Amino acid sequence: LSTGQRRRAAIAKLLVSRRPLWLLDEPTAGLDTASEERFARLMTQHRGEGGIIIAATHLPLGLEGAQALVMGETG
Repeated sequence: LSTGQRRRAAIAKLLVSRRPLWLLDEPTAGLDTASEERFARLMTQHRGEGGIIIAATHLPLGLEGAQALVMGETG
């Protein structure tokens, strides 16, 4: 499986687990633009249903109203 296929399989597993807290490490790595947009909608839905997402990422996830903790040097 490609990186993107493995990532989509992991997302599917996450969705069927129905966990209230999602811990994600670079969740959009390996995804194409359409899959990133789909996953953003799923994250928004999860948060709308009271779920919590903690994500470590170098790229913005585009989640409206999300809080960010920036660590390390910026510049």
